[in-house]
Amino acid sequence: MIRIIKTVLLVFICILLLIRLPYPCTAEEKDINIPVIKAKSHYELGYKQGEMFKPYYRGLFFLCGAIFGKLVNESMVRKHLDVLKSRYPEFLERLKGLGDSLGFNLSKTLKISLALSSISAGCTITAVNGNVTKNGERYLSWNLDLPYIYKLLFSRYLRPPPMVICDIEGKYRYVEVSSLPSIFGFGLLNEKGLSCVYAMVIPNDIGDGLTPLELNHLAMEGCKDINEVRDVYENNERESGHASIYTAFGLTSNLNALWSDSSGRQMLIEYNHSKVVFVYGDILASTNHYQYLYNESFTSKFMIGSKMRLERAYQLLENYTGNIDDDFFTKILTRDHKNSLPIGDGTDICRHGLTYGTVCCVIIKPDSYEVLYSPGHPCRFGFRLIDLSEVAENP
Repeated sequence: MIRIIKTVLLVFICILLLIRLPYPCTAEEKDINIPVIKAKSHYELGYKQGEMFKPYYRGLFFLCGAIFGKLVNESMVRKHLDVLKSRYPEFLERLKGLGDSLGFNLSKTLKISLALSSISAGCTITAVNGNVTKNGERYLSWNLDLPYIYKLLFSRYLRPPPMVICDIEGKYRYVEVSSLPSIFGFGLLNEKGLSCVYAMVIPNDIGDGLTPLELNHLAMEGCKDINEVRDVYENNERESGHASIYTAFGLTSNLNALWSDSSGRQMLIEYNHSKVVFVYGDILASTNHYQYLYNESFTSKFMIGSKMRLERAYQLLENYTGNIDDDFFTKILTRDHKNSLPIGDGTDICRHGLTYGTVCCVIIKPDSYEVLYSPGHPCRFGFRLIDLSEVAENP
């Protein structure tokens, strides 16, 4: 009976989140203020994030407790506390500040960060530099594909979009996406012009270390180029393959990453616990399988869909080389349905399913410190142009 109630609750929430507003976003909407959180320490940042987004955190904590409360393994939480103490103590302080602002101890905060970690995801990400674009600018795109319940975190239809600028004293400023920073937030762009996007991949080994989320924040606040990002991945133990890992976006897996820096160099990172591979190029794309780390088996529907989306992304990027610009990303690539029916599912870059699909889309323009943001399926909703110049080195 409890399982039935939970299932009904999930379906009900998903139906609510699928309701389409009667108006689209438009690229002309520039009057969007992104909040800036200034902090002298990681603890203060976490505390202020908790204060700023308290209604969302409290709603999430209630939802997780009601639906996924039994999934957390206390011993794994304790083990990861030791990892953070030795590898990234600043992030631990950030979580302490968050918990204190909400009235929760650190253990409970980590438990909540675990609660949704077993739900799979499937994204399509791309990166191009000025050598192949029409205007000589860099672009990174991220079709964020998740169960629709995650719209609560990444795709609020009403303003403001789920972004915040983190400004920690002594660290690089960076933009974080999600209405729940720290637990469910990723850094997209820092003041040095370093930018990244992610796609889930299921690893082939198991090991303890920093989660994809923690690696992201460590690089965003401390790196100015992809060489330094490479050092972060090479010189830290990387968590891989756990059934329930320690931040929501590990999703029982790892994350492939595309990184781009202000020099125009860009890098695909594929990794597990024991190995990491770096690939460089003017045109890069990734979906939900490894291209280089090891040979995948394309037998499941999920893996076949991932392969088809990757092939389609590369086909579009290569066909439009020299003509890639804002319109290419907003009107062609991110809303593509070529692989399937007019409204497709796992094989299309713009994914539609009953309870699962593209919950939002982010197109990063790091050279101009701008983001094009769509709060739903790009084929149905337009994009808002968000000015992030305040994150630049000399705002």
